[in-house]
Amino acid sequence: MKKLMLILLLVLTGCVKYQVVQKLRPNMYHLYHKKEGAVVILTNDSLEINKYYKLSQINKLNEK
Repeated sequence: MKKLMLILLLVLTGCVKYQVVQKLRPNMYHLYHKKEGAVVILTNDSLEINKYYKLSQINKLNEK
């Protein structure tokens, strides 16, 4: 029963994390998710290559 609850919790929360592929320029990063595709973002945050981040956790510049 506990395993079922854990699986349901993970499925319902939808943890879409993007992997940092490369740093393009200062403050510009190329991120990738297998199903969602590629994203280029501008941020003041220092992201690490090959680590995974949620887009909502990254402070994006010029976001409208």
